[in-house]
Amino acid sequence: MGSTEIVFAHTVLALIDKVKEYIRYDIGVYGASMTGKTTLDKQLTTPGLIRPLGENQRTHHKIKALSSSHRMPNSSAKRLVSKGRKKTVISRDIGGHEEYQYMWLKDMYQRKIKAVVVVIDHRHLLDEDNTDNQVALGYLVEALASKKPPKSLGMWTRFKRRNYRPDKIIILANKADEWLQTDKDWDMWEHGLIANHPIFDVFREHLFLLQEMSIPVHIDAVSAIRNFNVQETLMKAMGVTE
Repeated sequence: MGSTEIVFAHTVLALIDKVKEYIRYDIGVYGASMTGKTTLDKQLTTPGLIRPLGENQRTHHKIKALSSSHRMPNSSAKRLVSKGRKKTVISRDIGGHEEYQYMWLKDMYQRKIKAVVVVIDHRHLLDEDNTDNQVALGYLVEALASKKPPKSLGMWTRFKRRNYRPDKIIILANKADEWLQTDKDWDMWEHGLIANHPIFDVFREHLFLLQEMSIPVHIDAVSAIRNFNVQETLMKAMGVTE
């Protein structure tokens, strides 16, 4: 191959990479209330220092007129940047209260999202009786594993559900600035062994199930409010590397 052909090939590859930056990648961000999903949404929209949210700023959804279902929030585009690489993702900020969980499935099936992003925190380490995170992840995994769609989904959503399977599950252990504390913790993270941290112990049965369902899982620690490892983790999980 001559020098002209090499230059042309590099130019074509660079153009393909540039086009890929603008191809939308649909993700669904779900998890229990107060795990930091709205903060993550804000951080992905505009990176920076985010003001802590008050109780009156929690995500809630109004009931549709003449209906028992909630109004779905609009989706929005976010521009991820990490180590010179860029990617456009589309997501919605959906509440984490149990009455909104069916909305996660509607969003997931209707948009046929490619990556399910589950946001957890460390509340189960602070209180072993708290199962908010386990219930949230379990709801999603069991819905994917079940052959029967939940009755709360409409006919159109049940139709869209057919033959759907996300490309991957991304589990973000948020608030790492509060639980990633010891030298051992940091050593796990730096060596890519964060999945061995006790924060993930309560999820292992569902993680085994996902592997048996042939759904890849990417696990990492982030702090949405501190902008620690947020865009880097999502880019890596989506396969956008240097």
